[in-house]
Amino acid sequence: MATILDKEVVKEALKELLREEPATFRALLKEALAEVKHADEEEFEQLLKNNFDRFQETFKALA
Repeated sequence: MATILDKEVVKEALKELLREEPATFRALLKEALAEVKHADEEEFEQLLKNNFDRFQETFKALA
């Protein structure tokens, strides 16, 4: 069964982690940002691929 955490509890825990273990907090933040960036890059690559597939004949005609 999944446990639902109160956002305020998480927020306070993160603040405490920041005060007590700034290096750990920084590493966690970098990891989270890297995951978001990776997801955004994958989404962009898929969009780009879809557009090239969609307009393939047009690109060939222009070449």
